[in-house]
Amino acid sequence: GVHADAVLGCRYVDDVLLDAPWQVTREMIATLRISVVVRGTICDTDVRDADDPHNIPKEMGIHVELDSEESLSLAVIAQRLHERRSDLFERHRKKATQE
Repeated sequence: GVHADAVLGCRYVDDVLLDAPWQVTREMIATLRISVVVRGTICDTDVRDADDPHNIPKEMGIHVELDSEESLSLAVIAQRLHERRSDLFERHRKKATQE
């Protein structure tokens, strides 16, 4: 998608995993040869204990937490989409009509 392309445009990013699973497993790390797992300080869940999906990367020493410069979260994105729902629906309808 557009967001994946934007992330791939960053010189520090080698690849983006679309539809990534919630838990980062040892098998996934080994199979995909993942060298770093990154998360921002602002994330959509407050899971920082035994249920943390990044526990394995942390145990392996490949987890990095970066300071989030923006407060953008899934909740903020959902609110923005909800506010623009009619505009987005109309744009989609016009695009479908053109095809």
